[in-house]
Amino acid sequence: MAKAPYLDQDPATLTTAQLAEVIGFHDQAYWRDNAPQIPDQLYDELVERLRAEAPDHPVLRAIGGGRESDEGAEAVDQASLAAGDKVEHAVPMLSLAKCYAEAELQHWAREYDGALVASPKVDGAACSVRYDGGGAFLFAVTRGDGRRGESIGHNVTQIPNVPAQLPANLVHAYGVPVEVRGEVYLPLSGFDLVSELYANPRNVAAGALKAKEQGGVPASELRFFAYDVLGWDVPSETAKAALLTGMGFEPALTLHCDRDSAQAIYEQISAARTSYDYETDGVVYKIDDIATQQRMGFTAHHPRWAIAYKFQGDSGASTLLDVTWGLARTGTITPVALVTPVSLSGAMVSRATLHNVSNLERLDLKIGDRLLLTRRGGVIPHVEGNLGGGQVAIALPTTCPSCGKPTEVRDATRRVGGEEVVTRTLHCSEPASCPATLRSQLFHYTRLLDIDGFGDKILDQLLERNLVRDAAGLYELTAESLLQLDRMGKTLAEKLVANVAASREVSLPNFLVALGVETLGKHAAGLLASRWSLAELRTLTVADLASVHSLGPTTAEQIVAGLADQGPLIDRLLAHVTIAEPEVPTSEGVMVGQVVVFTGKLEHMNRRDAQQLVVRLGGAAGSSVTQETTLVVVGGDGLTTGKPSSKHKKAQRLIDAGHSLRLMSEEAFHAWVAAGAA
Repeated sequence: MAKAPYLDQDPATLTTAQLAEVIGFHDQAYWRDNAPQIPDQLYDELVERLRAEAPDHPVLRAIGGGRESDEGAEAVDQASLAAGDKVEHAVPMLSLAKCYAEAELQHWAREYDGALVASPKVDGAACSVRYDGGGAFLFAVTRGDGRRGESIGHNVTQIPNVPAQLPANLVHAYGVPVEVRGEVYLPLSGFDLVSELYANPRNVAAGALKAKEQGGVPASELRFFAYDVLGWDVPSETAKAALLTGMGFEPALTLHCDRDSAQAIYEQISAARTSYDYETDGVVYKIDDIATQQRMGFTAHHPRWAIAYKFQGDSGASTLLDVTWGLARTGTITPVALVTPVSLSGAMVSRATLHNVSNLERLDLKIGDRLLLTRRGGVIPHVEGNLGGGQVAIALPTTCPSCGKPTEVRDATRRVGGEEVVTRTLHCSEPASCPATLRSQLFHYTRLLDIDGFGDKILDQLLERNLVRDAAGLYELTAESLLQLDRMGKTLAEKLVANVAASREVSLPNFLVALGVETLGKHAAGLLASRWSLAELRTLTVADLASVHSLGPTTAEQIVAGLADQGPLIDRLLAHVTIAEPEVPTSEGVMVGQVVVFTGKLEHMNRRDAQQLVVRLGGAAGSSVTQETTLVVVGGDGLTTGKPSSKHKKAQRLIDAGHSLRLMSEEAFHAWVAAGAA
């Protein structure tokens, strides 16, 4: 891949001609090649600078698909369409106008006071999916340059929430070919497993879509948010979202507002974005009424009836000053970039994670390089890319920064899709005796089990005096032994012993998380504990765990290996700790085969207890309504009175579209459980 021009220059020093050249390069990398080299925020800043300096520059008319297609239009022969073939869009896939402040948003909406819809701007790869008059899948195409894209049907058909056949009732009602447009993305939960291999989720999604052979992250790991229907008439964006749901697609989250409440919706989505399982870089607003959209029309670059209000401060450039090394509780030594302070998402950032040696080598970092930084989800500083300019090579430490023992580089091979990928990590060669690693493990255990009072200073002294070597040693402490520590009085010593004693009975999910096994977090621990006892878990295979909904083979491998590695510690802990084993559901459980979602305020128990009840009875408790959901329980009398919740509405749309899903009142749910589903 060609490198961008003027990498070694501060963007602020570029001339107008150089700025236009840089924008032209990155525009093609993003729109035509689906391989962006800089974050959207930085690209937008470059465009805004050029617009201020030369508002009539030809590059500004060409960005985002504004150029004319460089090849003539051809009719699509789907029978001979091969992966990567060029396909003309029936209607150009235009870009969106952008704004960065409330005043700009209000200026866009100044002449319209009707209903608007707002959705998170999903940072993925746009594509078009076409169906024939009988509702059968024909082909799918990337956005490309907005006029022509590449055939990707061989991969899109592998995406779980892209239907191969549209429902017969809708096909009968409309009866003509239809096109669905949307955004393909890799969920963040999936990206976490491969984050050291790729710059960002969008690049992974784009690469998986265009891959002609199996390899890397498979298309089956991707998901599709639908946002447009062409060919079937609908009166509004609200009706369009309902129609897409009925077709079997998952529309993007849609919120309603008007001009006066638009800013509040922006702030609501901005605050909630860290809870989404996808990257979002702004909020898209559209006029809800389709007839009004048609009257307003389009420019050569964007529709006049929509705008993207971008989040600010998520990306920026800074200079690499040094790389420091920290220890994880597993003994892994992780690199951290020290950079000149830069404001991201309203915070001054001077450190950013580099994850591991593989990522350090992929970025080819040198001291003095200009780095592109982002705060993913507005939280974790991450090095997105390297603009170059540095001269001093970075050497891996040969000794552990904590204990001084030799370090070692380990290569771990795992399968990502159909391809074997090697990840290189740096480790302390003797983590079992490394103070920083041991302290981190003990801190994790005490924090997860709410054992108060054991901060870094006390843990360091316990390790220095050899009073504790692992979590099991905490239960052997006495008030007398703790009095050896500096500034330790009898009252505090007795309190610490009592705090430890309070954790001698612990739930299985909390115990599993406290062990510190990689990828074994609260979600996975809850799933496992609802199915097996601790003794059973220690005998399970990778295949057993991989069969659990939402746990993939990579996660299963890490959990099985981690539990085996922690076997000696588990044995020692069980001499002091009693595990409250869960009630394992049997095949006679009332909820076997059910995926239950609760909505509204529950009157008979809180939502967490209700979800645990479902799990105990053999079912699965969902947090959102999907095509897998079989039952939605509405709290109180919300099924018959009051305003339906968004989950209630989505369930009704799925029911109307023919899905085998039930709505049930809270009273009926408890009666059903009591009667054993008779």
